[in-house]
Amino acid sequence: MFFDTYEGLPYESIGFRSNENLETAVDISVIGMEKTKSEDYNWHGLERKEKRNFVFQYTLSGEGALTINGKTHELKRGQAFMVEIPSNHRYYLPSTSGEWEFLYLTLKGDVAAECWGNITRRHGHVLNIARDSELVDKFFEIYKQAIDKDLVDSYFSSSQAYSFLMEVYRYFKQVKSPEQIPENITGAINYMNKNYALPLSMEEVADAANMSRYYFIKRFKEVTDMTPGQYLTKKRMEKSLELLVQTELTMKDIAVNVGYANDNYFNKAFRKTVGIPPGEFRKNKGRIPFDRLVIR
Repeated sequence: MFFDTYEGLPYESIGFRSNENLETAVDISVIGMEKTKSEDYNWHGLERKEKRNFVFQYTLSGEGALTINGKTHELKRGQAFMVEIPSNHRYYLPSTSGEWEFLYLTLKGDVAAECWGNITRRHGHVLNIARDSELVDKFFEIYKQAIDKDLVDSYFSSSQAYSFLMEVYRYFKQVKSPEQIPENITGAINYMNKNYALPLSMEEVADAANMSRYYFIKRFKEVTDMTPGQYLTKKRMEKSLELLVQTELTMKDIAVNVGYANDNYFNKAFRKTVGIPPGEFRKNKGRIPFDRLVIR
């Protein structure tokens, strides 16, 4: 599910507290969406009462600012920041900005602490994240659940918080430290994720990144440690394995469903990637101890 618009969702801040004596590894403290036009919007990380909370804030429109480690960062559309409370930082609406619209999520717990530490060490506190990414989609999903009162108890709330952290890790797994993923490469990855079932050419994918084919392939490999062709094959193979196990589609139909012109090309790609032909994989699926194989 992709939230291509957030129109209709109200601006609201929703806090969560539990009367249950649970010790969860991660949980949601506050989630919200806000649009501010006031310079009174000014949060200093050493002046707040919360202890060991972890803030993720994503800019939807307008511009905000974050000052941390002696440097001030502009926060424009598609940029997020991650900070811990308490710590020496300040985020605010600068005088040069007319407004700042954003989603925010505050987590607590050891798993959140570990995630914030890992991501900020590798990528810094300010992050570029594509609006159409599954990470932002997950953010909106949890916010809508909060609005609709679907975060029914601490167990489910904790599971959603953990799911969000895994999306953070998954998004930034593709980035080589210490470099942040460029927006054009992110756009190409999202384009392949959505269109893997089509007979994509590298020219089409490079166009989605607004780059020449040669430079796109070179840059993609620098950032992800694989070529775009390898990434597309990986995506197609993961889906084909799912179809082989969970459906009775013919090899020809599976080939078409994952972007191959015919089952001959599909057979060759599958055997090269998985090590056995797809027919043999399906024949022996009862002896395979998993329902879906993730190719890393």
